[in-house]
Amino acid sequence: MESKSGEYSENTWDEFGVEHRWKNTQLLDSVMTDRGTLVEMVYRPHWGVACYMDNAIQSCEVDEHFYHESLVHPVMSSSGDIKRVMIIGGGEGATAREVLKWPVEKVDMFEWDKGVVDLFKKKYPQWAKGAWSDKRLSVHYDDIFAAIKVPPVKKYDVIIVDLFDPDESNIAQWSVLLKYLPIWLHPQGSVVFYSGIRNILAKKQSYKLVEGFIRNMMPTMKIS
Repeated sequence: MESKSGEYSENTWDEFGVEHRWKNTQLLDSVMTDRGTLVEMVYRPHWGVACYMDNAIQSCEVDEHFYHESLVHPVMSSSGDIKRVMIIGGGEGATAREVLKWPVEKVDMFEWDKGVVDLFKKKYPQWAKGAWSDKRLSVHYDDIFAAIKVPPVKKYDVIIVDLFDPDESNIAQWSVLLKYLPIWLHPQGSVVFYSGIRNILAKKQSYKLVEGFIRNMMPTMKIS
């Protein structure tokens, strides 16, 4: 797609009470995937290429490593001998990139939107940095909220959830995911997930929604 120069508006008024208007931007790609996700790749001076999905920032090439390293390496370094890892989401390939820095044997990535993966594979490899061609990685284009209800053939040592922020509108989906995750995990395995950021406008913080569900459904699970 031909690049377009101008202004990009990031509307987070309902969520955070602010709207960002980025000047001197270039819209490199605007793709509607078969799953109905609007993916926009926007170039901004000083920040490089950023990925927006449905007008919400997802990842920026300049600083994405802070997020992905923090998501992956603490759980990998504290979980003993890790051979099998499951990633839920992570369509840019950066979560897989960090996991594959470890001597794991198998990484299964469940990302339901093939259009997102295809876009990053073909045009934005700076996120995955070669992870897509690693033979240890397999990508499954499944609806994880349905697939998670069926026990796997082999369980995982670590499960990394890299999905959307939990909130009141999607807590039912998160409840399904968290309810069935234990059947995919080894008894001594670990789960880590991004649970949103603090929002002073929210009645209940996203991480509190998830914590409340876990404590109600799985009172013996250790939360840290």
